[in-house]
Amino acid sequence: MRRITLKGAELEGFPPVGPASYIKLIFPEPGQTEPVRPLPDGPRAVSMRTYTPLAVRPEALEVDVDFVLHGEGPASTWAAQASVGQVLYLMGPGPGYQPDTACTEHLLLADDSALPAVETILATLPASARARVLLEVISDAEQRPLHSAAKLEVSWLARGTNHRAAGQPLAAALRTLAPPGPDTRIYLACEAAAMRRIRQQLVDELGVSRSQIVGRGYWKLDVVNHPDHDYGDDA
Repeated sequence: MRRITLKGAELEGFPPVGPASYIKLIFPEPGQTEPVRPLPDGPRAVSMRTYTPLAVRPEALEVDVDFVLHGEGPASTWAAQASVGQVLYLMGPGPGYQPDTACTEHLLLADDSALPAVETILATLPASARARVLLEVISDAEQRPLHSAAKLEVSWLARGTNHRAAGQPLAAALRTLAPPGPDTRIYLACEAAAMRRIRQQLVDELGVSRSQIVGRGYWKLDVVNHPDHDYGDDA
């Protein structure tokens, strides 16, 4: 992963963001030094992708974004070579996930694409809460400290470089956990098909109510630019 700070006078007035909120980033097309400025009534930019801002510093006019360097693609390719002075267009922010801060038990299940979302959720939890966190990443080298006032129990799960194994380490680790209680709030965000399988696992094997689960399909195998509104609500 690579963390890039976006900075500019145009960020004046950009508000602090809530947990797991999102922004849209427009990247240059091949042959462009910077993207074409989007117009309100113009066509959707081809190289537009959705990201969770990890941090916003309004006083410094800065937004931090973490990129997964997964190979070819407009965002990953740009992030791998990004240098000071390059231009992106940013739109947002949009709403995210509002954890129930009155709830004392939280279970967060995510892969590397949703790691910034998990970090922003943890930052909102009070000291009275407990959070069990399962994070699927490519290798142990991706581990980093997580911060929260809540009591944390974190498991890092190495998937390897085979993206077709997406979700398998999460599903296996989930089988070793005690069933979540009826008051546990669950945030599940990863590859779209894996998210659906794990949600069904929570319901069928662990007796979790669907109303306890918030699901997000952050990406999908073999699909370019998977829709950012995939909540897994289909049957």
